[in-house]
Amino acid sequence: MPRHLAGAVIAPTVCATSAIAAPGPMTPSPAPATPLAIARCIWASLPNTTRAALVASGPTIDDIGNAVGAMNPALMDLAQSQCPHPATPEIQEAAKDAWAGTVMANWAQGELAARYRIAAPALDLAWSHVPLAQRRLIAGGFDQPPQAVRANVAGFAAELRLTDPGALDLLSAWSIAQIRLASLG
Repeated sequence: MPRHLAGAVIAPTVCATSAIAAPGPMTPSPAPATPLAIARCIWASLPNTTRAALVASGPTIDDIGNAVGAMNPALMDLAQSQCPHPATPEIQEAAKDAWAGTVMANWAQGELAARYRIAAPALDLAWSHVPLAQRRLIAGGFDQPPQAVRANVAGFAAELRLTDPGALDLLSAWSIAQIRLASLG
């Protein structure tokens, strides 16, 4: 991440008449960027071709993992330099989780669109119908492979008319990422 830049100290301006200009009103410091805001900024700051390559990296979680691992570190450094620096080590660690969730959500959504013709609005609408209790079950699959969560996304998948195991795995990955990102927002 880029080094945190301290706020600039502006010296009072000396006017032509040697009078010192009155300082302007104090503006409060902005709140530190959330982990999710940092991750979304990094995603948006990557070149379009890099984002497209990540989204199209392949149909499995291993494919997206390999694509992220193969990214040019200079591109990541450049993207990070365009974004707020985490204000604390805790925010920095959470931003790493948010980054992983952001990549996972974008990849899974792209795969669902490309392979199963599920548009983002349809995905969002179906997700809005998933009850909180069901979301908790899905969240329990965070450290499990998506196929272990297939049964937990069955109702969500049925609304989208998805039955293929690969589609359920993508839906599981997308769902888990959404839940994780919501907790980091």
